[in-house]
Amino acid sequence: MSTHAENETHSDDTQSCDVHIMPVKVLVGVFLVLVALTILTVEAAKVDVGRADVIVSMTIATIKASLVVFIFMHLWYDKPLNRIAFFFSIVFAAFFLCMILLDSHAYDDYVKGFQQDKAANAVVPAPAPTPAKTPAQK
Repeated sequence: MSTHAENETHSDDTQSCDVHIMPVKVLVGVFLVLVALTILTVEAAKVDVGRADVIVSMTIATIKASLVVFIFMHLWYDKPLNRIAFFFSIVFAAFFLCMILLDSHAYDDYVKGFQQDKAANAVVPAPAPTPAKTPAQK
């Protein structure tokens, strides 16, 4: 049960956690970099770089996510253990993405067969509907 004396002891401590105030210049700068990277993402989607499409897209997305986490979520000024945990989570996700991409070539024959079947079905024209005869035509 809480007493009045306990509440008074905590009233002197206005903030019990560490606070880091980011300068507005840094926040605006990071925002502009994120906008530029978004434009780069859109432009990269228009250019065909072959098999490197996924790598380019994921690299840009990782940079953007890292900026948000480090600057806007203040991870840069947090404990080093949290930065290490974030780094290894990115490495872990990249490892699983690479494993998925390595396995995707096993299904190339199925994909080619599906595309050929789809193309073959698209070439065959549908029969034209026969108009119904009216009583006057009989």
